[in-house]
Amino acid sequence: MKPVRTLILIASEHQARLLSNDGPGLGVNEVAAFDKPGQARYADTPGRGQAAPGTARHGFDRSSSEREQNREAFATDVLDIAGREWGRGGYDRFVLSAPPEMLGALRARLDGPLRDALAGDLNKDLLGVEIADLPRHFEDVIVF
Repeated sequence: MKPVRTLILIASEHQARLLSNDGPGLGVNEVAAFDKPGQARYADTPGRGQAAPGTARHGFDRSSSEREQNREAFATDVLDIAGREWGRGGYDRFVLSAPPEMLGALRARLDGPLRDALAGDLNKDLLGVEIADLPRHFEDVIVF
């Protein structure tokens, strides 16, 4: 019987790691690790507009904070990298783990083959956990 291969994504707002599990008894191997390249900087305030004709000026509301925009951009980048790794083939399921806000950003952008293969997600920040200790956090989803 062919072992079930799992691609695991662990992410935060600033870092991410891709790991793989090649089946029971084989543990976890790191595929890639990457950091956020840099934060986009935006104006302090959204600006003002002038109604015509007249002298009235109106302030614009901020649609989202810089932190939200950076988190969403990094989530998109992380999923692009995970999607390319998935496309190289050989994986049967996908699992992800991230803190609550990043997990929401990842879920919102998850599509295509990764969404179809999603076996589970964890609302945990596991970036600081050693690779040898990771299997116990995924016991409910993956058999190591």
